[in-house]
Amino acid sequence: MVSIKTSYTKMRELLGIDVTIEELDDFLAFAKSEIDDFVEEEDMLIIDIKTSIRPDLWCPEGMVREIKGILEQEVGIPEYEVKRSNYKVIVDPTLASSRPYIACAIAKNLNLTDYSIKQLMQHSEKIDNSYGRKRKRSSIGMYNLSMIESPIEYKVIDKSHKFVPLEHEEEMDLPTILDKHEKGLEFGDIVKGYGHYPILLSANGTTLSLPPVINSDDVGRITEDTKEFLIEVTGTNYETVNVILNILCQTMVEYGSDIYSVEIVYPPEIRKENVVTPLLEKETITVDLDKINKYLGVNLTSDQGIAELRKRRFECKALDKSKLEVEIPPYRKDILHWVDIAEEIAIALDYNKIGATKWKVITAGGLLPETESENKVRNILVGSGGIEIFSNILTEPEILTTNVNLTKVDLVKLQNPISSTYSVLRDQLFPLLIDVLSKNTHETYPQSIFEVGEVVKIIGKRVATQTNAAFSFAGAESSFEDAHKRLHMMLDLLNTDYKIDTISHPAFTEGRSGKILIDGKECGIIGEIHPSVLEINQIWVPVVVFEIELVYIPTLNCKKKFTD
Repeated sequence: MVSIKTSYTKMRELLGIDVTIEELDDFLAFAKSEIDDFVEEEDMLIIDIKTSIRPDLWCPEGMVREIKGILEQEVGIPEYEVKRSNYKVIVDPTLASSRPYIACAIAKNLNLTDYSIKQLMQHSEKIDNSYGRKRKRSSIGMYNLSMIESPIEYKVIDKSHKFVPLEHEEEMDLPTILDKHEKGLEFGDIVKGYGHYPILLSANGTTLSLPPVINSDDVGRITEDTKEFLIEVTGTNYETVNVILNILCQTMVEYGSDIYSVEIVYPPEIRKENVVTPLLEKETITVDLDKINKYLGVNLTSDQGIAELRKRRFECKALDKSKLEVEIPPYRKDILHWVDIAEEIAIALDYNKIGATKWKVITAGGLLPETESENKVRNILVGSGGIEIFSNILTEPEILTTNVNLTKVDLVKLQNPISSTYSVLRDQLFPLLIDVLSKNTHETYPQSIFEVGEVVKIIGKRVATQTNAAFSFAGAESSFEDAHKRLHMMLDLLNTDYKIDTISHPAFTEGRSGKILIDGKECGIIGEIHPSVLEINQIWVPVVVFEIELVYIPTLNCKKKFTD
């Protein structure tokens, strides 16, 4: 969760009404937030935002936007005009392998104060650290537009390039910034992993920043005298950089500024066509109000459903007596399913005012036989020295394919994913273990991790869900035997005979991998991870893994579940 600091007086000014601390706390519940503390002598509120998927709420303007809807001061999607500028950003094709995406906008007619600058910086840092995954997925930069000429180049540059980084007085070359500057020490490993140095340059040669590490000290410094600035978001995910830019533009409009677009000139290696940002096209979702009424235990008419959703800052229209078409604000990417819309209606109605209903059935809880079987496997793997991880069943396709040397893999894909990060269902577990190891190279070795969880496979024209178990051992002395002895221990304790036959697999070292057979049926894989896979994932010690389908172990109560 996210915690921010803001002024009580400013919050009341934004709301346009005089409210007590208690009343404000009640209102903030509609923005999934609550007051954690109030330091009266400093006029400072500390507010906890209870959601990690709504970065638009991580600032006073975002919270007040939600509250004004509930109070019906303003309803529907906030609209503003985006004027066209002549600014362009030209993207270098070399960035395709590292940090390829950028979204930009220009804010003009600013009237910034010390307070508003601090709030803007706080919001940016919260987004960078949480939604941007500590700048790995995305990062924000803001620059004094008066010092920038178009076209701006987003390119790869030689390490000898020098500029004065923020909060310093002397020029540094890029390796020195990464190794000596405080932000370089904090975020430099991201750039070191690219194998090259991304840079943002004005047409007049002025350096804007070394993304995602640090801005320059001149053009990258925003003050109360700044009347217009460039906002940029760079990252590894196209949708992420654009939704973050939309959030920032919406906030700037609420500061009273005008927004101008910037054209992003992409090479074909990254995107087939240029893009003019910010992208303010609104996504829509069609929902069944009868289903929502039954789900919430209410009885809203179409007009009432539309009114409640407009209070939650959506636009909405009735398609028939039950179907509603809901338009989603461009600064939100968290609406994936009709249940999300049901939640918005429940919030608008106020959970506390929805009548209670009696339980129709009282049942005693207990573990399913399948869960008991899975727990038995977990206990064995813990006993063999493993630490259990829990990865998301939704993941990005690269983790399951290119990151483990696989190309043609038939995956179950989401029709309308919030981002590519959660766009497919995993069909194996061991690539997720490799991904976890890649994020823990700073920890001591050996590292021994495992997961027991569901995977989803396409079999013929049907989709099958089943439980797999995967184990990984990483360390300077790890070998095939480390994986084999743990597999043998697990199957021996489960009273299961098995056999290993040699197999070739692109993720594994030739001659040091095999397929696991139970009753003559192939049910898993074991081996040493190929050096090229280790290099892709920036892992610098040998890694061995095994993965087995629990449905083939006769002493366990695990079954495949098919869906047409």
